[in-house]
Amino acid sequence: MSTPAAPFTNVPRPPHPAGALRVRPLPDESAASYLHRLAHAYHVETRQLCEGIGITVHGHPGSTLGASEIVLSPTALHHLTVFTRIPDLELAIGKGVPAPGVPDAGQPTARWQPVEPARQPTRTCPRCTLHHTRGTTSQAWAYHRAHQRLCPQHLWWATPPTDRVSLDTRALPELLPAHHAHKRLTRRPDATAAYQWAAAITTRWYDHQQHLTPRWRNRLTRLADTNPPPAGGTSWALTGRDPVTYPETIALARHLTRTPRGQTDRNFLDHTAHALGLDRLVLPPGDLLWALIHTKQQRPRHHCL
Repeated sequence: MSTPAAPFTNVPRPPHPAGALRVRPLPDESAASYLHRLAHAYHVETRQLCEGIGITVHGHPGSTLGASEIVLSPTALHHLTVFTRIPDLELAIGKGVPAPGVPDAGQPTARWQPVEPARQPTRTCPRCTLHHTRGTTSQAWAYHRAHQRLCPQHLWWATPPTDRVSLDTRALPELLPAHHAHKRLTRRPDATAAYQWAAAITTRWYDHQQHLTPRWRNRLTRLADTNPPPAGGTSWALTGRDPVTYPETIALARHLTRTPRGQTDRNFLDHTAHALGLDRLVLPPGDLLWALIHTKQQRPRHHCL
């Protein structure tokens, strides 16, 4: 008489069977945004969807969806991939935050974690989202890079998750050529540093109402006239700052990549004024552009062997 086989107690349970609906992620969409849309398609909450396919969820989302991210373990991502029937899902979602430091240990787990404001996803273009989701929703969040904040087709500006909606910038046609110039700028190896310097400088000028204030006020008025009021009592001055300063930010960034080292202060300021469409540029002593000028004037030291 043969001995009965031992039960397969150590064999991992297979993932939940594939779902009936195909919900594809948007380009660079956050994991939280994608899971929210997927759960909505099945008329359940995100936690219910995850637990229904065998994923244990730890923590809770914040009051604003885009301000927190859900990080999936490799096993949980495999479960989700099987359920959604999207083989390359792991390449499409949740790329904006680092994986948690807790070992996977073969367990399908997910953890909500807050995301610092500088790394939070931004709202997608509502028209593109409606088209991609076949009319089911106009709202999603994605990790847009700096040159992707403007949708060149519909002219909507991606806003942080704390804002109510993306901004309709059709009243600011000057943003589109700036967007095209920004895409060309990204081909340069020094593009990121130049853009970061330029954005810091124009932001400081905007906040201190310096140099380009009349031009920016005009844009801000046009933006406010064609959009609903900001959510939560936020001022238009803060909500509209990034798109309003965008053309000059890109003009300054391009100028910085083209300007050789070693220019005199006066020559540099004259060329900068020309790049920004100003007659002249007079900087106060503490202006951030002075720090950049002195940085550019420094030449690398050569050490003798």
